[in-house]
Amino acid sequence: MIMFTEEQFMSFTYIVDFGVPDWFKLYYHVISVVSTIISSFSMYVILFQSGKMDGYRYYLFYMQFAGWMMDLHLSTLMQFIPLFPVFGGYCTGVLTQIFGIDDSFQTTYTAFTICLVASALNSCFVRKHQAISKISSKYLLNDIPYIIVIFLLNFYPVVAATLLYLSMLTKENQVILVKEVYPNLVENFAHLPNYVVFDSNFWAIVFFAFIFFGCTYTLILIVTTTYQMFNILEDNRKHISTSNYAKHRATLRSLLAQFATCFLIVGPASIFSFLVVIRYEHSQVATHWTIVALTLHSSANAIVMIITYPPYRNFVMLWKQNRSFHFSTVHRSSEMHTRMNTERSFAITVTS
Repeated sequence: MIMFTEEQFMSFTYIVDFGVPDWFKLYYHVISVVSTIISSFSMYVILFQSGKMDGYRYYLFYMQFAGWMMDLHLSTLMQFIPLFPVFGGYCTGVLTQIFGIDDSFQTTYTAFTICLVASALNSCFVRKHQAISKISSKYLLNDIPYIIVIFLLNFYPVVAATLLYLSMLTKENQVILVKEVYPNLVENFAHLPNYVVFDSNFWAIVFFAFIFFGCTYTLILIVTTTYQMFNILEDNRKHISTSNYAKHRATLRSLLAQFATCFLIVGPASIFSFLVVIRYEHSQVATHWTIVALTLHSSANAIVMIITYPPYRNFVMLWKQNRSFHFSTVHRSSEMHTRMNTERSFAITVTS
């Protein structure tokens, strides 16, 4: 059911560019390659350079993989072109050009991948919380409650995506919405092979409420588990080895730093929602830049993880040093070989 009325939106007279900006299309291609390279390297480091780290490495891998999935979908598979202040847009990526996947489904999957990143982050905090809780057994969960918690955390993206899909209008209702709400843009929409526009119906309201609940729950979970983990470490500092204490604190600091990169998701999403409400005249350009920020997340998270966790940082620095040493050795060898050839040629000339 369409809840917008013609009287509410007949004043909509903003000019909307239905074309694809060249710089935006180029950015999609560039960030896709960059994100894949950085994420692949970070996943390799997690799997093969984590030393004696327990199963927590697989949670880190899960979080990095989820972030890469989100970036890959946005920058390659979907390539969404927003039409703000129209609450909608269209897709130009591989899923549209080659497979003809409906834009509504692609938008639903976007919500799934974004929420999956949050679920992976929450899972990392819970897993690390349980690892540190083993020191004192104060907050330690049994296997079954732990599995239930992890399952519920990772079921969140499925529920969020389902709610968004339920809020989607049928193609017939989208056409009606465009005619009623954006009458001056009907001809522009008619030239698009596929598009998606949104309506503030009941399921849309439930979806945004569920997202707000998820963000609030994530913040509470991270603050609570972090406080408890630091307390456990400090209370039991005399009962654990110095190396284990340092390892746990380093891992925890790295995880908190990775949490900070989630503002590249929360920030753009908040701006996106704000632009929906205020219908700012130049919001189309603003939404381009919010998508730019959103697609930087997995690369930023990988870089922060490598910089803030000593074993990964040391591996990268050692790898750079080895490459520099190899290059300098080859360079000196080449110079010596050239000098010897020159001296030999000079000696032959003199002898002759």
